[in-house]
Amino acid sequence: MNKVEVTGLVKRFGGGRTLFRRPIPAVHAVRDLGFRVRPGEILGIVGESGCGKSTLAKMLVGLEYPTDGEIRFDGEPLAAAGHKPNLKVLSRRVQYIFQDPNSSLNPRKTIREILSAPLKHLRGMNAEERERRLAELMEHVNLRPEFLDRYPHEFSGGQAQRIGIARALAAEPDILILDEPVSALDVSVQAQVLNLLKRLREEFQLTYLFISHDLGVVRNFCDRVAVMYFGRIVEEAGVDDLFSRPIHPYTRRLLDSVPGVETRVLPPESDAVELPDPYHPPQGCAFAPRCPNARDDCRTSDPELADHRPEHRAACYHPLEHP
Repeated sequence: MNKVEVTGLVKRFGGGRTLFRRPIPAVHAVRDLGFRVRPGEILGIVGESGCGKSTLAKMLVGLEYPTDGEIRFDGEPLAAAGHKPNLKVLSRRVQYIFQDPNSSLNPRKTIREILSAPLKHLRGMNAEERERRLAELMEHVNLRPEFLDRYPHEFSGGQAQRIGIARALAAEPDILILDEPVSALDVSVQAQVLNLLKRLREEFQLTYLFISHDLGVVRNFCDRVAVMYFGRIVEEAGVDDLFSRPIHPYTRRLLDSVPGVETRVLPPESDAVELPDPYHPPQGCAFAPRCPNARDDCRTSDPELADHRPEHRAACYHPLEHP
């Protein structure tokens, strides 16, 4: 089924007390976050830098452990607070494609060695099976078999990212976490890699979680979008509905601040605008100091993510109005 369910996810860095019982400040990176990814779907995760997108991605693949909450795949809990995930099982279900394709590949190993590792350690293939599978993987990502004996530095950024995709496919996963997978590539190469990812999704019945700052790419690549602000999802909807009729004021500002999304341009925010302190989360809505619709109730309690339209949820007491 390839379904992902995240419930009450929290991640704090630091905290506790020193040897002399003095409190250690904690950074609240992810705060009570929950969502579902349907089988075969591409869910886009967008938001400003520092909103918790990459921390979320790392928890989904076991690189970070949740402070609280639970992550389930097809109903099976694979990561939860207080329990270390089985990384071998998790790696066979979920794979990560990194932002910088060149730095994610070991420069001392050939492509053959890089792609053989998951085939040997995760799939348990013998030498003959690995050779056959290596040829298949190179064909899937449109690279020539003779490239297997070269080193990562001999490839362009687009080719290196294709190798990264092949490495992820080698584990035969159900879900791919794509963390800014095309942001380091030229625009023309971005289109090639995105088209490749779309083809592979259909071919292998994959589910994608796509993290990006590029709203133009998100609009054309994703099925649904979740907007994060200060560690929480503040709006979630189908891509067309969210881009044409956003509900949360933060989503509106996010869309209006990016050139090329065909939206009006808002005046810049004041330099005196108050941003949330990750060491001391505000009592109410974290976006309230920047929000033109904020009222007293926004500053006293944090709104829950709730249905405002069919298949469209937002965490806002005073949503935007649409004709």
